Amino acid sequence: MAIYTNTALAEELFGDLWVKLINETEFGTKLKALGVSMTFYVNDPDVVMYIDSNGPKFGDDASAQKPTVVMKMSGNTVHNFWLNRVNIPKAIATRKIKAKGPVGKVMQILPLLSSGRDLYPEYCQKYGVPLN
Repeated sequence: MAIYTNTALAEELFGDLWVKLINETEFGTKLKALGVSMTFYVNDPDVVMYIDSNGPKFGDDASAQKPTVVMKMSGNTVHNFWLNRVNIPKAIATRKIKAKGPVGKVMQILPLLSSGRDLYPEYCQKYGVPLN
């Protein structure tokens, strides 16, 4: 069963979360300094998210971008990542997360996402997403 009940819910939750991370933490500054952009293709529900230092884009706007890195995964994997239950190198090695591009750059920004992991449970409560 999908953790996010529909695409609109996932886009709204992650739109809020990414905007806060980019504008109110060091994540946005570091992302810009590294010149990294990412497109996430999520299934169950289907969501396309593009992230760069200017903020998130979704759907057709996201698909039209040329990211540094492309990552594909399930909605449940995304959820578990934000709850700090996914080891990214292991998930990439076992193809739970499929990555294309210089993944080393993504590994550089992973520590900066800790503030997002701290905020994520609050966003789950706000949008009615279960934490289990």
